[in-house]
Order: sequence, then C-alpha cells, then structure tokens
Amino acid sequence: MRRVKWLLVLLAAVLALGVAARFLPGTPGVAGRLTVNGRPYFWAGVNYPYKSSEDFGAGAWGYSGVAQPTTKAEINTDFTNLAASGVRVVKWRVFNDGRSSPEFNQAGYAVGRDSHFFSDLDTALEIARRHDIYLVLSLFDSGFWTTDCTQQGVHLGGHADSLTDPAKRQALIDHTIVPLMRHIGSNDRVLAVEIMAEPEWGIDELNQQQDNRLKVPLAGVRALVGETAAAIHYYTPDLATVESNRSSNMTQWRGLGLDYYSFSWYDWLQPYEPLDRPAASFGLDRPIVLGEFPSFGSKYYTLPRIYDIVLRQGYAGAFAWSYDNPDPYSSWGQVADGFLVWMNGHRSVADVAGPALPPAGTVQLQPPPYGFQNVKVLGEQDGLWLEAAVRVVQPGTYHLQWFLYDATAGPGSANAEETLSFTGTPLSLTVPLGSLAQGRTYKVSLGIFDQSYHLDKWFDGVAVVKVQGGVPKLQTAVVEDPCGQETGPTNQG
Repeated sequence: MRRVKWLLVLLAAVLALGVAARFLPGTPGVAGRLTVNGRPYFWAGVNYPYKSSEDFGAGAWGYSGVAQPTTKAEINTDFTNLAASGVRVVKWRVFNDGRSSPEFNQAGYAVGRDSHFFSDLDTALEIARRHDIYLVLSLFDSGFWTTDCTQQGVHLGGHADSLTDPAKRQALIDHTIVPLMRHIGSNDRVLAVEIMAEPEWGIDELNQQQDNRLKVPLAGVRALVGETAAAIHYYTPDLATVESNRSSNMTQWRGLGLDYYSFSWYDWLQPYEPLDRPAASFGLDRPIVLGEFPSFGSKYYTLPRIYDIVLRQGYAGAFAWSYDNPDPYSSWGQVADGFLVWMNGHRSVADVAGPALPPAGTVQLQPPPYGFQNVKVLGEQDGLWLEAAVRVVQPGTYHLQWFLYDATAGPGSANAEETLSFTGTPLSLTVPLGSLAQGRTYKVSLGIFDQSYHLDKWFDGVAVVKVQGGVPKLQTAVVEDPCGQETGPTNQG
C-alpha cells in the first residue's frame, strides 16, 4: 500500500496540471460540456439518493441492500420509472454517514467492507445497465463526521479522525476507496464519482452556525478529497467532483485534481446567491454542474425552467433533487412529464444514451411493490392517531406494524399492528400511536411483514411528529440529524 500511496500523490500533482484535457470546450465564455463516450453533453440528471440509507452493505439493523430481493425489485421499479421519464444520468449515494459501510476496527481505522457490499454495487450497475442509465456515485455526506451516536447497535457518523488523522485517512483510502475504484474499473455505467455531498456543513471555517454539528478543519477535508480524486483517476476513467452546499464555496476545492465543480441550490439561497447567473462568472478552471435543486415545490422556478437556466448560463449539467425522497422537494410523479418534454426538446445536447428516448407525453409510472401516501396525524398530546393509505402490489395477507419512537433513540417495540389483505389497491387505515412528550421529536416508521412475520419491507421515517403548544404537528420532512444534535438551520438536500 505504501507504493500505491506515493503513486496517488504523484498522480494528483499531474492531474492538477493537465486534467482539463478531459473536456471538450464549449463556445467562448461558456463552460465546457462533460463527455460520454467521447462526445460532449449537458448532463441532465436526477438524484436517486438511496432506497434507504443502507443500500450498500449490511448493518446491525439487518440487511436491506440493493441485492436483497425485495430491495432489488423496488429499485428496479424506480429505474423503470426513471427511464420512462427520459432520465439518462442518476446520482446515487453509497456510504452516506457510514452506518452500513465501510467497516472500522475498535481503534477507528477503516478495515474494508462487509460481504454484501460488492454484491450490492454489482446489482446497482446491473439495474442501471438494464435501463440504459448512467451513474454518478456519491461516496460520503457530511454526516460521516458531523454526527456521532449509536442507535440500536448502529454507529451513525463519528469518523472525524478519518479526515484529520493522516494514518486513519490513509486507511480509509487503502481499504475503502482504492478497492471500490478497482472494482468499478472501467465499467461504462459509471461516469463520475462525487467524493462528498455538501461537506461544508461540517467544516470549521465554512460553517459558523451554532448548530451542534461536529466540525473539522478544512485542511483535513481537502486532504481526503485530493487523495480520493487521485485514486479515482488512477484506477478508473471516471470524473471526480465535490458537491458544495452553495455556489460560493466551490472555490474551496480548487487545486485538488477535480474534473468539475458542483453545488446545491434551494430557495433559501435565492436572496444571497441567485441561481440565474453565468457559470463563467465564478472564474473557475473546470466546468460546473448544479448538483442539487428542488425538482418540486420551489416558489421561484419549475423543474424545466431550472434546466433551461443552467443550460443557457453555460453550466455542464444539473441534477434534480430527487426521485421521491421523503421531503418537500421530491414528488417525481408531479414532474416526470415535464422532465420528459424537456429532454425530448434537448436531445442533441442532453441525450447521452442515444436515440431511444420515450416519446413525450404522459409518463405512466409503475407503482412500487410497497408504498404509503397521504399520511396524517390526528388527535392531541394524550392520544395520537395516524392515518395513511398503504399499498402492497402482490396480493396477500400482511401484518403492518407501526413504530413511534423518539427520533434520537431508534426503533423500539411496535406501538400498533394491523393485519390486512391486499389485492393491489391501496388500503386506508387508522392506528393509535399513544402519547407524546412536549417539545420532543418523534419518528413514525412502518414494518410490513408476511403471514409468518418475516419482514418484507421497512419504511424508516414515514412521518416526523413534534408536540408544539400541546398539539402534535406533522413535520414536512424527515429528521436531518439522526443524533438529535442540530439546533440551527439544516441542510436542504
């Protein structure tokens, strides 16, 4: 591994000087496009953050990775719908906050992955190929070090040392990053690797909010980014990037061998960093991609309008947030038609996969094997009821168990159970969830079991409820911080 380390350092220096040759230049004053199979394109993509936060590898909460049959069937349905919507490029998160992978020893050194990890990865690549979709793999989010707690035997975050301690950082490179890059190799389904999603939330110099996130110096994060970018380029032909939490932070990642820069934009940024500005105005030395933006629910722009803006302003791509993540910005059923119409009108610059785009029209989305919708919370502090419509596509009798628990404590015993016979159509149910304490935040989760009480599907965070003024109120998004540490503004994506 010592030889690999020095090769990566040398390669990083070379790439920092010459990596711009990986791009085909755009018109004067306009950032270059990104290439696929040797041709320049605008990457009109969609974030598929995860089916759960444990798509790759297993944890103490059990195994629900991509290769698990139920999960595979669900993700295959999702990618069927993405392809039917005209989506050609998908960004998919891999390690997230580290709750499933990679694995660490008791001293905090990364030691590898569990036996499911590469099987999950290969299944993800297989699904992408089946639907002629390309992937951008996003490795870590800032929760990898900004959180640090244990829930029901699972450690969430807690890996700041993997950035700040050179020996532990090298172990993460040697035992996690390098094996992953070698495994991907030249697989044509992977176009790029996003090393981190919004790391600035966990950096001392870039987040001065008193939000209780655990923060580290910028130098440690830059070191990991640079060394990971070198590994990406040494073992794969893929592009490397970092997604900043706002456009003004992209400059922090210069000089590290990245192939393009990326940033998130949500409505809260519009007064400070408006979206509609030329990519060239940032003065950066690489193309720029809009890595996240609200696909639904923005008060400023519709999804097609945002793609129009970033294309006109010279950006190299844009990734909508997201395909049905449980948040206010991710109602894909509301925007699929608009995305397909936009793609059909911009095939020459955005259709990276070839001539087989579906014809524009109404997109018929397939229902997932399991689903819920129209979640409502009724009652008062001393008696809470939950209403929801639940769908199981495969006919049969199922046991539904609802769990209400303090958001910082993790799942406990079931609060309520219903046994229902499904015939493919959604069934409405109302279940008692008990009482809540004033000022506490609770998560409501759902387990769907077969007749023998084998778990078929676990929905983590069907709803988030908080008692305010003696009245339980349904929150609009799942809890961002699983450790219950944050008190200030939270990450939007």
